[in-house]
Amino acid sequence: MWKSVSQVLADQFGAYYNIKDKEKIHSGEVHEAWLINDGIQPVFVKLDEKSYRSMFRAEADQLQLLARTNTIPVPQVYGVGCSQNHSFLLLEALPLEPITAETMGEFGVKLAQLHAQHGSEKFGLDFDTWLGPVYQPNEWKLNWATFFAEQRIGWQLQICKEKGIELGDIQSIIDMAAGKLVKHKPKPSLLHGNLWIENCGLVKGKVTTYDPACYWGDRECDLAFTELFEPFPQEFYDNYNRTYPLDKGYQQRKPLYQLYYLINFSHRFKGHYITLTQKLLNYLMSEEE
Repeated sequence: MWKSVSQVLADQFGAYYNIKDKEKIHSGEVHEAWLINDGIQPVFVKLDEKSYRSMFRAEADQLQLLARTNTIPVPQVYGVGCSQNHSFLLLEALPLEPITAETMGEFGVKLAQLHAQHGSEKFGLDFDTWLGPVYQPNEWKLNWATFFAEQRIGWQLQICKEKGIELGDIQSIIDMAAGKLVKHKPKPSLLHGNLWIENCGLVKGKVTTYDPACYWGDRECDLAFTELFEPFPQEFYDNYNRTYPLDKGYQQRKPLYQLYYLINFSHRFKGHYITLTQKLLNYLMSEEE
C-alpha cells in the first residue's frame, strides 16, 4: 500500500518519494490518519478500504474547488489513489498553531469573500458529497426552499428513521422547513458546508479549514453552523458582516439551518444530540401552529 502512496507522490513532486517515517496520528470517525515524511516533505494521509476512493475523490475535488476561489485557505491536495486493498487521500501536512481572535477576524473577511462569489444560478453541486461519513445529495434545484427542505432536512430525517430514531412525521417537518424559507430568495454561494471550530486551524498566521461538505447554497448555513456548538470569536462575525452584510431575517432562519447539523449529529453520535434536536424541532414546529 505504501508503495502506491509513494508512486502518487512521485508523480506529484517529480521525484521518487522514499518514505522514511510514518506515524499513525489517530483513527477518526471514519478513516485512519497518518503523517509520513521523506525527510523533506511531510504529507498527511487519509487511509481506508478501497471502497472509499469515491469519498476521497470528492473531498479532493472540493478542496481544489475552494482553493481556486483564492479566498479561504485550505490544504493542498497531492493526490488520490488506491492499492489492492486500500484507498487514500494525500494532503499537505499542516503545522497547526493556536487560533487567535485576530486571525479569526481575518478569516471572517475571507469567508465573506468566498460567499460573495456567485458563480451559479442554481443550488446544488455537480457531484454529491459527504457531511462527515454521511452521504449528502446535491441535485441541482432552482428553488432554495425546496433544495434545503428535501435534500438537507428530509434526507437526514430519513437516515434517522432507518437507524430507529423517530423525530416526527418526516413530510410535516419537510413542509415546515420549506414554509419557513419560501419567501427567502438568497443568491447561491459556494459553501464550505462543514464549518465549525473542529475543522479550522491556524497555519503560518492564517486560519485554514478542511473536511468540507461543499455545495452552492445559502451562505447563512455556514454562519449558522459556526454558532451552533462553540461560536467563533466576535471579531469573525464583525468582519464578515462588514465585508458582506447578512440579509434581514438571518436570526429567524438560523435555528432551521442549525437543525440540519443537529439531525446529522443525532444519527452519528446519538445521546444528547437527539435530545437537542428534538427540542429544537419542537420549537420550530410550534411556531407553525
